[in-house]
Amino acid sequence: MTKWQATFLGLKHLPRELSGFEIEAFFTFTLAERQLIEERRRPALKLGLALQIGFLRMSGRLLDSVRIVPPALWRHLGEQFGVQAPDLASLRGMYRRHRTVYEHQELACTALGFHPLTVGILDPCHFRPLQMVLNAIAEVRATP
Repeated sequence: MTKWQATFLGLKHLPRELSGFEIEAFFTFTLAERQLIEERRRPALKLGLALQIGFLRMSGRLLDSVRIVPPALWRHLGEQFGVQAPDLASLRGMYRRHRTVYEHQELACTALGFHPLTVGILDPCHFRPLQMVLNAIAEVRATP
């Protein structure tokens, strides 16, 4: 992870603006991710799942915000999947069923290899690699 990517870690909401470079870096998908997204029936569901996967890749967190998504990001996602992207829409507006948001969050976690924290992960042998990663992040954030 580079220093510029670390600035997005832990975000709870999409930034109001993302550069073209940032959109490409976080919201361009692998073949496996594209196949998973293409399995959605409705265009809005394709965009919703793509947004969930990209945000999870960007921040390491699930997106459940109702804020407006930047139009440039909708256009980028629409172009990737050949669907009409809305000019202005919130995440909530993309879903008919509230449960679909949670289903897409679970799919995003699976696609990116995220796993729920379990008791087995809390074994002491797992703390050392976690501590190394957290120390590296702290060093990056502490550097001016």
